[in-house]
Amino acid sequence: MPDELQLLDLIGQIYDAAIGDEDWTRVLDGLSRLLGGHAAVLQRPHAPGQRVQALVSGIDASYVELYGARYHSLLPIGSWLPRMPGGSVFVDRMLLPDREYVRTEFYTDFLTPQDQHASLSWLARGRAGSRATPALVSIWRSRRQPEWEPAQLRLLHRLAPHLEQALEIERRLSAGAARQVAASLTRGAATLTWRERDCLARIARGASSKEIARQLDLSIHTINEYIEAAMRKLEATSRSEAVAKALVLDLLGE
Repeated sequence: MPDELQLLDLIGQIYDAAIGDEDWTRVLDGLSRLLGGHAAVLQRPHAPGQRVQALVSGIDASYVELYGARYHSLLPIGSWLPRMPGGSVFVDRMLLPDREYVRTEFYTDFLTPQDQHASLSWLARGRAGSRATPALVSIWRSRRQPEWEPAQLRLLHRLAPHLEQALEIERRLSAGAARQVAASLTRGAATLTWRERDCLARIARGASSKEIARQLDLSIHTINEYIEAAMRKLEATSRSEAVAKALVLDLLGE
């Protein structure tokens, strides 16, 4: 089992990842080594029907795509997760006997080619009132490795509050950044002139600069200046992005 210094070092990495100073995949790599696994996965919270976002260590990226596209819906313990209390630490075989698990399509077609056999997982608490599936961290062992033991469950349970807090810190920072971007765009939008909005609206209807210049009896140079000014104010790198942002901000109404 790891010593206290190794544990504290990983906890520090977890919080560094929350503020963007560390890569989550390196945290997963450290978590896998600490617990004696050979692969690790962090599934981001996702709303029903949304594609699953997963960060991994020790797993081929092509399998991540397969999981997000199809196999997450076949997860043998999937029906158990909504009924489990947030903060739970468990081994998958606690929920489904091995003889049943190894006969599932998820195991035979998805896990076996990756040399994965049994997982030790932590389920986040999730936010009150949110319909999103909470975050899930899973550490995997191959069939050649020993079964998970109570010591590893206790260790993951000790790390769980730090993972929970780090993911919440990351969410709040991301939400704050999104609000700052939205505020910046709103300020820029407020300074758009009626002519800049008119040009964007005409682009949205499929007109080119030449066509807009003819419609408004202005030079192409003048029209392009209006469009470029709108792009700067909306922090857009293309005309299509400027139009998209203007539509989101409801600037192109008739």
